[in-house]
Amino acid sequence: MKLLKLIGFLVLSCVAIHNPAAADPAPAPPASPLISNGGFESGNSGWSIFVPDESKSANCRFDVVGNAPHSGTNCIRLQSDTFARFCIGSTFIPVQPGEHYHVSVWYKGDPDATIRPVTAGISTAGFVIRLYLRQGNADAQGGHFFIGPGNRVARISPADPTSTTLPTSWTQIEAVVEIPPGVDEIGPALFSWWTQGTIYADDFSIEKVDASTPVTPLWQKNSG
Repeated sequence: MKLLKLIGFLVLSCVAIHNPAAADPAPAPPASPLISNGGFESGNSGWSIFVPDESKSANCRFDVVGNAPHSGTNCIRLQSDTFARFCIGSTFIPVQPGEHYHVSVWYKGDPDATIRPVTAGISTAGFVIRLYLRQGNADAQGGHFFIGPGNRVARISPADPTSTTLPTSWTQIEAVVEIPPGVDEIGPALFSWWTQGTIYADDFSIEKVDASTPVTPLWQKNSG
């Protein structure tokens, strides 16, 4: 009887050792993207428009089109009949102070799209990423992040423009930002900043990176 028990134990042990399912744990599921529809392959799902009062009369609008996207089959189209400031935004993302995030989008304008000339020192960046910084459902102190052409990162308002025109071929804006103290959520948005005509955007992404990843310096206004 003892011999039979020993043989049975050895058989079960060999099965466990040679059973791949028992030996190797199931692979972890892939991480969910922080922006679930940044390539607009699911249409406008997850996106909504915000138009400030000063631009209500400009017929600001957005839709998803297949006009030569940067990748995939779709991209977003932002349009206004006159110079306007408006954005499309997505769901807030939980974050913690000190975390680093790589932020990127590709954009271009139609040949007839124009940026409003600078007047009275008002910045007219043309197109920017805005990260709405929030704590406890209220605006965080210090202003929001703006990432504009030339990969310039600024707080409160966009950096001065690097050009008076919009690129007509796909152009990337990207930066690495560090979440400031007193921020527990960021709200991603793509902003037409005083343009008229048509702007396209695609492949908007936010990715958490290692804290050792260098942060893009905040842009400093030229005092001269």
